Amino acid sequence: MTIFFSAQSTFRKVSSLLREIIKKQDVQLANREINFNNQSIREFLDARDLATDTVVVAIFVLFLTFLRPFGMHQIDIFYAGFFWSVMCFTGYVIYSPTMFFLSKLLDRNLPERINNKAVRLVLSTLVASVLMGLLAPFIINLFFNYFDNSYLQSLPMSILYCTVIGGIIAGVSSIKSLMLQQQQLLKQSAEELALESEKVDTTQSQPIESLINELPIAKRGKLICLQMDDHYLNVITDKGEHLLLMRFKDALAKLEHYDGFQTHRSWWVAKDAVVDTKKDGRKLILVLQNGTEVPVSQTYLANTKAVLDLK
Repeated sequence: MTIFFSAQSTFRKVSSLLREIIKKQDVQLANREINFNNQSIREFLDARDLATDTVVVAIFVLFLTFLRPFGMHQIDIFYAGFFWSVMCFTGYVIYSPTMFFLSKLLDRNLPERINNKAVRLVLSTLVASVLMGLLAPFIINLFFNYFDNSYLQSLPMSILYCTVIGGIIAGVSSIKSLMLQQQQLLKQSAEELALESEKVDTTQSQPIESLINELPIAKRGKLICLQMDDHYLNVITDKGEHLLLMRFKDALAKLEHYDGFQTHRSWWVAKDAVVDTKKDGRKLILVLQNGTEVPVSQTYLANTKAVLDLK
């Protein structure tokens, strides 16, 4: 009997634990769905450029107003313009969210072999056109007392007209969206390049700044070259020169990412400080912007010529 009650108690605990797990999973799934929906709404709002969308719709309103299709030649132009404004902007309110969210839904559920932008655009446009076709007769009736025939009889032509006009607007809108995406990608790429360049500049500048900051304030400037002098390092900038108690190899480590090169076992120069070269017999001499002449040893001759693009 004791064993029975113990087993029953254990079963209740396990059941309770399973219910808690299932409940947590349901909450997690619900949260994921909410997050997905919220993310989709944010993406929809971010993707809308109301100014350009309004311009596109307004252009079609003007085009249809002056073209006066579907037997509207006898209608006053201002009345026609008002009608097409209501029709087109109502269409925008229906087409824009329908196509956006339906494309998202299709992207998640269509088979991979037919899941592409063109298929999603066609399907979402057709669905939006059907929705607009169901509403359009009421707008037309509001302006022109359209319901001489039954509502159902008017639907085929209404859906057909909406599909044609809506398809054109959807195509133009898609082209506009692609252009905006390209501009956004170009802008993003430019920002990433600028950020990367800033990181490189920071990487290059931090070590050299630590070296320059060891100089007296009056001598801190653009680095020209370094010369090893026994246990001292002669740091030459465009503001002058100063001896530091520092090993040459430690200084070179600080300048690892800086645009310069070693020319001799006791010399290092900044690349942009070299203004000329000359020969002393078979030896190559670099002339720097401050007039300093730096020798190039055979060990570093090939690299120096490669850096300075010398023959």
